[in-house]
Amino acid sequence: MKDLLGSRIKQLRLKKGMTQDTFARKIGYKHAGIISEIESGKKKLSSDKLPIVANVLGVDINALFFEEKVLDSRTN
Repeated sequence: MKDLLGSRIKQLRLKKGMTQDTFARKIGYKHAGIISEIESGKKKLSSDKLPIVANVLGVDINALFFEEKVLDSRTN
């Protein structure tokens, strides 16, 4: 089963034009390999990293779990 959180993080990271290496360092990891594993669903992101990831990507935590069109439909 595809990891939705990992896919969403990848989508948002690419939208920001950020490499895995840059993103890894900004959220406190030393190597980009962990980001690849998170995005592919091989490794889970710890819950304490969620606010950091959202902040680095410039989004609300909810945006990590839902696409913009879903978030828009929930607020309208």
